[in-house]
Amino acid sequence: MTALIDAWQAALAAEHAAIAGYDVLGPRLDPAHVGLARADQQAHRALRDATSAALAAAGQTPVAAQPDYPLPFAVTGPATAQRFALNLESAGAAAWRYLIAVAADSPQLPNPTLRADAQVALTSSAVRAMGWRRLVDPARPTVPFPGI
Repeated sequence: MTALIDAWQAALAAEHAAIAGYDVLGPRLDPAHVGLARADQQAHRALRDATSAALAAAGQTPVAAQPDYPLPFAVTGPATAQRFALNLESAGAAAWRYLIAVAADSPQLPNPTLRADAQVALTSSAVRAMGWRRLVDPARPTVPFPGI
């Protein structure tokens, strides 16, 4: 069960990172996309809270947010802020996809809706990523397998 809990905690950690990341990119976006960023950050807050509550209900101590998250590249203006948002959503999708894979191999789940909840989270991240990807690479707004 440790691998499952580790994957679940990693998904929560990805939500913490996304919330912090949107704080970084928000002021660097052009005004037309600030509302999108705020909505996406709020979605991550809701998912973080639900995931923390589910972990606690399963008798686990939810992983805490880190005091700081290193940036994968310099976020200096609207274009890099959009790329960073896409990066955040892709990382979230990967974390939730991994949890689904680990949960599929687990005979007993600590939460009966864990796989379904992870699938909803993966799908939500993929949809948010598509919103950013259409700005970053309009010719390729979707990917065949989000989170891979």
